[in-house]
Amino acid sequence: MDGSGTAPPASVSGRGAVRIRDASVAAWVEKHGAELRRHVERLLPGPDAADDVLQTVWITAHRKPPEAREGPALRAWLYRVATHAALDRLGSERRRRRALEGRALFVAPEARPAPDAALEGLGEGARLRVREHVAALPPKQRQAVWMRWAEGRSYADIAARLGCSEESARGNVYQGMKRLRSELFGLWQEEAGA
Repeated sequence: MDGSGTAPPASVSGRGAVRIRDASVAAWVEKHGAELRRHVERLLPGPDAADDVLQTVWITAHRKPPEAREGPALRAWLYRVATHAALDRLGSERRRRRALEGRALFVAPEARPAPDAALEGLGEGARLRVREHVAALPPKQRQAVWMRWAEGRSYADIAARLGCSEESARGNVYQGMKRLRSELFGLWQEEAGA
């Protein structure tokens, strides 16, 4: 299928030169390809994603063809397969984006300057120890502490990003800070006395 929205020749699927061996699937591409493309493009962010989804539709049609080979039942089946494939694509992109955002939270403490003014007076070795203690926190506490103190986010925003209640977000920040205070109390005393 080309980017203009018109159906491709019966022998081509998507942008590649993949031959369709099943004559019925080739006929479905001819008859329903353009309207399915428009439908999928309304659901997805770009033509490349639409190409991928339509390729999935035609492969599914070839491997597990519907019982109804013509008429409205076939059209409905093709739309259902296309819609499910598009929604699956959106879901996987959302999960991938969330995973990448989570990784950025773990990398960010080393890449950014220390957010707490108290760290500015510490030597490099002490700063490293603070970062190590922050990194050793349980994941939700680490993320919550970082979002609260480094990014200045509200508890409601932290809760939304962590997928928990606001009370749970507050609890994660509190428990993380409590643990850091108890583990790092001696460090501050050493640095203050030095």
